[in-house]
Amino acid sequence: MATQTSLNDLIEALAGAVIDAQDRIEQHQMSHLSDYFDEDNRPKSVVIRMPSLQPGAGEGDEDLYRAPILPLVSTNVLRIKDVEIRFDADLGSLIEDAAPSADAPEAPAETRGWRVRPRPPKPYVRVDTAVGASDRKTGAVHVVLRVEGSEPTDGAARLMNHLAQTQGVFQTFKPGD
Repeated sequence: MATQTSLNDLIEALAGAVIDAQDRIEQHQMSHLSDYFDEDNRPKSVVIRMPSLQPGAGEGDEDLYRAPILPLVSTNVLRIKDVEIRFDADLGSLIEDAAPSADAPEAPAETRGWRVRPRPPKPYVRVDTAVGASDRKTGAVHVVLRVEGSEPTDGAARLMNHLAQTQGVFQTFKPGD
């Protein structure tokens, strides 16, 4: 059965799917940010016992060193690098958009303070995506999605830098304490 859709709608749907995929990646990464903070939004930290480097420290003295976890771990910031979509389709007929009706408003509509002008009618091409090459299943599509690591945002980098500056020795123990 032939299923035709406009090429414009197909391209918009594919672009929308890519945008949605990037949004899901970002939402997934944001959901894990809370893992580094407690229920009162204080940064979680680890306490490490280290030989003391304080002036006048004895042989067995130890420093308790507190380090926030977030700057210690690798933050995997991913983004979609590129997308390649291949499919076979037959070109359908050239369709003319319907002329604007007499009921349509002449003045541009207001959308979030921006003026939106009505689009003039224009022709568009329909494609039949149910047609595949003879050696492939009908409607087969080949999608390649590549992601790459990227630098953390300025806000995330500043937060991690500030947290890194708060780490340090907060108490020294002498043997037998």
